[in-house]
Amino acid sequence: MKQLTTKAQLIALIIISVTIFILILSFLSSLTSSNSNSDESNTHYAGPFKLQIKLDPVQAKVGNNELTIFIYDKNNQPVTDAQIKAVAEMPAMGTMPAMPAPATMEHNGAGEYQGIFEILMAGAWPLSLDISSSSTGNAQLEFDLSTSRAGLRLSTATSSMSSSDINSNDKIIEAGLYRVEVNIEPNPPVVGKNKLTILVKDKSGQTVAGAKVRAVAQMPAMGSMSAMNAPANISETASGIYSGTLELAMKGEWPLAVDIESENLGHGDLIFDLATSRKSLELATVTPDGISHYTCSMHPSVKSTTPGTCPICAMNLVSVTKKEMSSGSISMDARRRQLIGVTTGKVKYKELVQTIRAAGRVNYNETQLTDITLKYDGWIGKLNANYTGTPVTKNVSLFTVYSPELLSAQQEYLEILHRRKGKQDSLLRAARQRLILWDISAPQIKQLEKRNLPIEYLPIMSPTNGIVIEKTIVSGSAVKAGQKLLRIADLSSVWVEGEIYEYEIPLVKDGMAVRVVFPELSDKTISGNVSYISPYLEGDSRTATVRVELDNSDGDLKPEMYAHLHIKVNLGKRLVVPEAAVLYAGNSRVVFLDLGNGQLKPRKIKTGLRNADDIEVLDGLDFGDIIVTSGNFLIAAESKLKAGIDQW
Repeated sequence: MKQLTTKAQLIALIIISVTIFILILSFLSSLTSSNSNSDESNTHYAGPFKLQIKLDPVQAKVGNNELTIFIYDKNNQPVTDAQIKAVAEMPAMGTMPAMPAPATMEHNGAGEYQGIFEILMAGAWPLSLDISSSSTGNAQLEFDLSTSRAGLRLSTATSSMSSSDINSNDKIIEAGLYRVEVNIEPNPPVVGKNKLTILVKDKSGQTVAGAKVRAVAQMPAMGSMSAMNAPANISETASGIYSGTLELAMKGEWPLAVDIESENLGHGDLIFDLATSRKSLELATVTPDGISHYTCSMHPSVKSTTPGTCPICAMNLVSVTKKEMSSGSISMDARRRQLIGVTTGKVKYKELVQTIRAAGRVNYNETQLTDITLKYDGWIGKLNANYTGTPVTKNVSLFTVYSPELLSAQQEYLEILHRRKGKQDSLLRAARQRLILWDISAPQIKQLEKRNLPIEYLPIMSPTNGIVIEKTIVSGSAVKAGQKLLRIADLSSVWVEGEIYEYEIPLVKDGMAVRVVFPELSDKTISGNVSYISPYLEGDSRTATVRVELDNSDGDLKPEMYAHLHIKVNLGKRLVVPEAAVLYAGNSRVVFLDLGNGQLKPRKIKTGLRNADDIEVLDGLDFGDIIVTSGNFLIAAESKLKAGIDQW
């Protein structure tokens, strides 16, 4: 009985031990699985590399952060000869320049690389990695990194395969989601016809049927010789096999571009160095799925098939997608919008009031100019208006004149007066009328009658108040009948004349209110109305004269004084956009439509009238459309280079 009990206890101990062992194995398996999953979440594939990336702390902080990268090739073997350039950079904002935070990556063995980068302030610090290995190839990756968010988020990745992978025609090349083999016969290619064969597979190794495959070889322009294209008319000859003929016109370098597109796998692009003097195709670059090229925001002429920096200004190149190239729109996330200060507004109807401004000056009122002349020959006696600028008063003597003709006329009048028989004597009336026609006033005739003697030096009275602005006589001058002796300007009213441009003429009408500002009179402002619009243009300036007549009873306004004319024109309700929303591209006017979901698209518009704040839209926009109202200069730079907006 005792032996049975001992045996039962032994069995129980064995069962308990096995159970504990199973539980331990389960725990270890779970832990391994957890670590594996954790590693998998940080695993990225870029070109020929498999990468595991860790950041310590997981959420980047202000100060030192440790970056660890494990690099493997496609056979899962550690890559020990990699050169890594790792830089986190806060983009420029306003007047603050970009702040780079480089990490010096050192190899610790077994494909493990470590480095530390220092973040100087909280915010977004996009991280770029440039990895090169002489044995494996090259790759570039970009991550969204921020002190406000845990972990790294891959934004872009591209690769350039090593020569050992691609210099043989039977090598498979990865382009986006495709695996591609490209062969050319004969090898090396010759002047004339060459057969091009392209095998297209997906990443699982299955052939891709029904894809659109395009291939073009191009000899670059040289001197006065323009570039020469040699397109291959590619057709699918079997499932996943595409063939065509390249006809090369002459010996030399013919870089070959291959573009692959399918509904399920998107785009893939490859560029080969092809030459008649060199055997086999040498891959130059592989562009990731959907990426057309890379370019500089400030220098759109710079184009590259791989990421990098601008050779002109050293800014990071930005990617241009095929979608952006084809649609003309660009994508811009909320963070970038905030960085460059993008705001939007609606197209609306608004009372458009335009103020036409013209530079002007004070002139004499030509209707108030008086010339002093005589209707008989004579000599000047006493000259009262003896200098230009003399103020004169109506019915006050300007000068005296001696004239034999005038003396004779006075004597004749007195003789007829003495022998008259009645007041209605016709001879007396004729003699009196002769004196009046010679500008002898009625009071002077009465004085003559009272004196009963001719007046030798007859005073010539001013017919108006004003200023002598021209003088051609001095005391003793001999004068002829009809000669201009003096010119008098009445300055109690003046003209202010300004020049308006040809396109403004239809907006200005007689009687419109005008505000005239005199800057040299402490910005004195006088209101008036348009009294005259020139019926012709000045040939050189293409302007027309607008005139305003102003009261000058206080004498403040002097001829030739400068003035500013402000004519306010109410144009009624018009469909308008803010003036800042419109970009000028040659003869075109462009705004950016906000399509939603981060999409912005340039739209040509036809503009009409404008004022300081708004511009009328005649065509291209509808009421309620949402457009970019600020920050559009930088958007335009990106749009031009990303969408290749030749339609501008």
